[in-house]
Amino acid sequence: MTQLRRRGARPGGWGGHATMFIGGAEVDRAAPVPRVLLADDAQASETGVGISVNRVFTNANWVAVAGRDMFFHGGVASDAVLDERQYDAAVTRAVGAGWFDQIRVGTDLMRQRPTGMSPTEHVVRQSIGTDFALTFGRTAYAARLPMPRDALARVLAHLNALNDRAARDGYNWNAYTNNCSHVIHNALAAAGVWNSKNVRGQLDIVRDLFGLVAAVARRRMADLSFPANTFVRLYEAGNERPIDDLAAAQADQDIARTLSFGWITTGPGALVTRYPMHDASRNELYTAGRDPALASVPLLWDKARTFGRLTRAAPVYLTDLASNLDHFRMRYLAALAARDDDAAADDSFADRFYARLAADLARTNAAIASLSNAGVSSASPSPKPVSASPSSSS
Repeated sequence: MTQLRRRGARPGGWGGHATMFIGGAEVDRAAPVPRVLLADDAQASETGVGISVNRVFTNANWVAVAGRDMFFHGGVASDAVLDERQYDAAVTRAVGAGWFDQIRVGTDLMRQRPTGMSPTEHVVRQSIGTDFALTFGRTAYAARLPMPRDALARVLAHLNALNDRAARDGYNWNAYTNNCSHVIHNALAAAGVWNSKNVRGQLDIVRDLFGLVAAVARRRMADLSFPANTFVRLYEAGNERPIDDLAAAQADQDIARTLSFGWITTGPGALVTRYPMHDASRNELYTAGRDPALASVPLLWDKARTFGRLTRAAPVYLTDLASNLDHFRMRYLAALAARDDDAAADDSFADRFYARLAADLARTNAAIASLSNAGVSSASPSPKPVSASPSSSS
């Protein structure tokens, strides 16, 4: 997300903020700290939870906010004037929902609580614009990654373990080595999307700069984590892994990892979108902040160019589901037509790989038929999507 800039206040950090909206999940209302559960299959399409990390939390790594509208828009319509009255109403809704009841913040911050204000409301007022009502003052750039139910279960288990640990040992945020982007990255790593990052309490300048240089040279990931880079990486995971070529797929450790779990990240439904900041002509509280910074090396590792293309001029197959489904249908057909059965004989990876492509082609054809019958670009090719929307720093 972009930088947060409240009128008359100090602007937010340069690095951006990373959040995650998880379809098919729901808030565990009985838990003593924020936790999330898999929704029942029958309710999966109607549920969803936003996950956000905040540096001021002391007993939780992240908070869970139920519902796309509250998470992104604070329950305020896009054509409404965002003023103090609407702001206070969004705070009241969040307090009433109970999402922040168990969250604790530092003593110094709690001493700033106005007389007569409840502790929960004080926490909510520190969180608005970062943990919910994101578009009050930010534009969110989102990359969508559909995944099977068992993979989603591993994402939720990882997130719950983080908050269990924070409730027991406390949470210590660090801008470079334990930030919002680390949480999103490692939650997806739990589902096999990519390798995990090491999380530490302090920055080691020599170690981390060397790790970043080595990561660029190997085209792999360093332990440093930036929200904008996570957004680009998630797009790449959903769209650019080599499903078109057996040899390249076999050499790709990320494909091998997820294939062992019965899925491949690159596939239909991995769209990109943006949730724009509340329109300036109707926004009395915030002004637009700058885009989040990202690590990029021109020509060699040009993530800035990719970020610009995705956020300013994304191709239609990344923004429209019908075009996306047709794009992947053609990729699957070409890959399956190029199969060399003699070369793939006695190759268990090839058997599993092509079986996966055939199954994904069938799923894509079914989604195209469903979309055609519905007459709109709204059919989901996967019943359990998880979306990450990296944004501006908290």
